[in-house]
Amino acid sequence: MPVSHPSDRLKSEIAAEIATRGPIPFARFMELCLYHPTLGYYTRGIGGGGGRDYVTSSGIHRAFGALLARQVEEMWRRGGRPDIFQFVEFGPGEGRFAADFMREATRSPAFAAALRYVLVEASPALQERQRSRLKGRTSIPVSWADEAGLDARAQFTGCLFANEVLDAFPVHRVVGTPEGPREIHVAVRDGEFLETPLPLSGPALERFLAESAIALEPGQEADINLAAPCWIAWTVGLLQRGHVVVVDYGYEAEDLYVPERRRGTLLAYHLHRTHEDFLERPGEQDLTAHLDFTALRRAAESRGARCLGLTTQARFLLALGALDFLPDPSVADGEGAREGIDPVEAIRDREALKELVLPGRMGERFRVLVLGVGDVPRDLAGLSRPWARGEETAATAPLSPPRRSPAEEREN
Repeated sequence: MPVSHPSDRLKSEIAAEIATRGPIPFARFMELCLYHPTLGYYTRGIGGGGGRDYVTSSGIHRAFGALLARQVEEMWRRGGRPDIFQFVEFGPGEGRFAADFMREATRSPAFAAALRYVLVEASPALQERQRSRLKGRTSIPVSWADEAGLDARAQFTGCLFANEVLDAFPVHRVVGTPEGPREIHVAVRDGEFLETPLPLSGPALERFLAESAIALEPGQEADINLAAPCWIAWTVGLLQRGHVVVVDYGYEAEDLYVPERRRGTLLAYHLHRTHEDFLERPGEQDLTAHLDFTALRRAAESRGARCLGLTTQARFLLALGALDFLPDPSVADGEGAREGIDPVEAIRDREALKELVLPGRMGERFRVLVLGVGDVPRDLAGLSRPWARGEETAATAPLSPPRRSPAEEREN
């Protein structure tokens, strides 16, 4: 008898849970789809930026990891050059970022000697691919840990980093009604999943709506990520001194929960296409929603951290020297062929770098949030103005991105 597809098995498990406890909040459905211990999208190693459904910044160009290494080296250097400096990467995907980061880090022997690279990866499949990619490629000590292992450590000095991690935390979908907010749950009818609005599933969701002053119009939806602020508060508590850096797409609350975003920001990703069939193909497609950076900052400050800056990925990378990675124009024009340089590859390399930093592409859509714990410098290089470094930082020049219509959001 043929073994059923993992997606079918996961669908059966979710349906069985609904049969036992009744309709479940969409956040629980999303959690099972992405993080089920054996059948989830990420735990099976489908997610991770490998290219089947989407590609992360680290998979587009080596400059992303290299430039972050430059920024972290500055954190270490201006933080007193501690003998041991831990860099913890959450959700390291295929390990490309780690490889590029450590390659650049070795350009500073003193920094490389202090650096301890820690990868936090729950997926056995992805962890194996990371080990294979990094094996024998660096002299920097590399280790893997889980969140429980990090909790068991004493507070340390270093930097915690998450690139496109928090957007995939489960979200509660709330919809406005004349009677007040209701939460979208997932039920089963005739063997198929369907959405149904029910009362809010818990007091934590009620408190978040009140603290953020979210008032939804009838029919307006919002995606509430309760896990991300909790994660931020937890990571801040791991550090004795250092930084937390989050790279992801999102907005401040005043731009995120506006009536123009009628359907919220949740999207499903499958084979490089986005759609809104969230209940289809459980465990076979990515589900993500834009972050609320106001809530993240509030959570960090509640634990004594400071927000050092919120800027775009483009400004952050350009301020760190992204243009250093542009190939010589003469190579792309064909002159480099005489020296054995492939002009086609040079053009591809240039276009990949443009994707990271140009307006209208990932450089504009992604934000970089930098938090400081303890006595750390505020004026980091990545938070300076790319064309006038030192005059102004992102911390003193708040970012006000233009609002997009829901249609434009889904195009991007």
